[in-house]
Amino acid sequence: MIRVLAAMLLLSGTAELNAAQQKTTTWSRQVTDEERLEVEVGYGAGELTIERGESDLLYRAVFNHDEAVATPRHDYRNGRLDIGIRVADRGRFGSRRSVDSSLDLWLPGSVPVDLRLDVGAAEADVDLSGIPLRSFDYNTGASKSEVRIREANPERMESASINAGAADLAIRGMGNLRADRVTIKAGVGSVTLGLEGDWTEDARVSVEMGVGALEVRIPADLGVRIHRESFLASIDADGFERRGRTYLSRNWEAAGRRIELEVTAALGDIDVVWIP
Repeated sequence: MIRVLAAMLLLSGTAELNAAQQKTTTWSRQVTDEERLEVEVGYGAGELTIERGESDLLYRAVFNHDEAVATPRHDYRNGRLDIGIRVADRGRFGSRRSVDSSLDLWLPGSVPVDLRLDVGAAEADVDLSGIPLRSFDYNTGASKSEVRIREANPERMESASINAGAADLAIRGMGNLRADRVTIKAGVGSVTLGLEGDWTEDARVSVEMGVGALEVRIPADLGVRIHRESFLASIDADGFERRGRTYLSRNWEAAGRRIELEVTAALGDIDVVWIP
């Protein structure tokens, strides 16, 4: 009986200790005279959410983290924000602990932004709608990520880059990025590429995949030419006319906007889905 009581007390004390280690940290800054904002986010593990904030807000960040295994970092100076979280390799008792952390980040809707994300083993929900992006660079490892652009980017950008390792990645509303060129590289996993949105100019999209599945979602009024370089990858391209390694959508000549899609895949499936 004494041993049982001692064990129960130990478990109770451990639960209270873990609860005490959970902490919330908040940083924010109002818009003053900034002409642009450079943002670099480094996030190792946990949950990451990014979206547009209030009109007078330059940024706001809310961290929820376990003090024993994760330490938030924040540095802002001269229009540059460096923010993220450091994750310890080992816990207090020498064994690796799970990371229970989250970062919610709000970015401005009135100041042009250069955004770079480096995400590790995290779950990321990135909504870029209404954020005036000048550049976008997203690097992620073993994660599940969704990037949404539900309205046209107020800024024009030359290029956007997305690199994913062993990840499940979905990009929706790519036309709203207003990028002349988009480059996507994925190692192992699945990629959903949504070409919906307001394509104000013709553009070029490049996808390089290792082993995995690629689904390309194409609006009915968008003309698309797919050039495929693959080893053992198959392609299901209904609504396209094949010309060697090139697939031309049947509406190519009549389409108001045209996208050149270059796909390089080693092994996997490439599916094309037409959407209204």
